[in-house]
Amino acid sequence: MNHVTFEYQVMGFGNWISATVSADIANTLAEEYRSYGWPVKIS
Repeated sequence: MNHVTFEYQVMGFGNWISATVSADIANTLAEEYRSYGWPVKIS
């Protein structure tokens, strides 16, 4: 299982929140959060 760092900013404000998750989970969350208009980074 490949792990990545998933980062996002709620509503585009405040600190970035980060978590280490599997690449599949990161991509699923990124798709959902981007649909809300939130900035997302995966590294």
